[in-house]
Amino acid sequence: MRLTFLALSLFLASCVSAQSSVQEFQLGGTARILNDECIRLTPDAQYASGSAWYEKAIDLTRPFELTVCLVLGNRDELGADGIGFVFHPVMRTGYRGEGMGFAGLVPSLGIEFDTYQNFHLGDPAGDHVAITVNGQPHHYASLVGPNEVPNLEDGNKHLLWIQWDPFRKQLTVQLDGKERALLQLDLVKEVFAGKAKVFWGVTAATGRKTNAQDICIKKLVFAEAQPD
Repeated sequence: MRLTFLALSLFLASCVSAQSSVQEFQLGGTARILNDECIRLTPDAQYASGSAWYEKAIDLTRPFELTVCLVLGNRDELGADGIGFVFHPVMRTGYRGEGMGFAGLVPSLGIEFDTYQNFHLGDPAGDHVAITVNGQPHHYASLVGPNEVPNLEDGNKHLLWIQWDPFRKQLTVQLDGKERALLQLDLVKEVFAGKAKVFWGVTAATGRKTNAQDICIKKLVFAEAQPD
């Protein structure tokens, strides 16, 4: 255990740590910069979809930490659809709406913060977190969850921390200071066919029901992947 901690500490020391700028993201759809740290992915309007992809690829053989705040609007019963984090070898967004921006992407890893119940996808009644692979939005294919969380559509910022530990092959998702999802899997081998270089992005969508949905960047710790 002590050796693993020392190795992780040395790897983190060699990683890039930054108070990253919103200018380092490639925006798509309805995504717009709000201020120095926040991006509005969707306005409070029907059938909107937006994406923000970080411009630097990361190396999954090294540790990765992401600290952001999510704002999922203030409409509860009338709100939708949520925010998804996507890891994929290229900067490409999948199907929007209920697909949360990761549907149809192969190979991929998706972490969803879903605020709308789609019965045909196996969603629970409340807001929930799930981890899925290869663009499959139905929860029969979820590796973790869906795990219900307290209401996210309260207009407040919700602190999110995502960490990848390549030594333990462990992905941890904490929301508002509590662990909401834990995945034990060799992502490089089992998801990305041995390729450690991936991009990550965040996507959001609305449908008939709406919410303004934002992401505010706090801190990134990662190892930048070498160019092909």
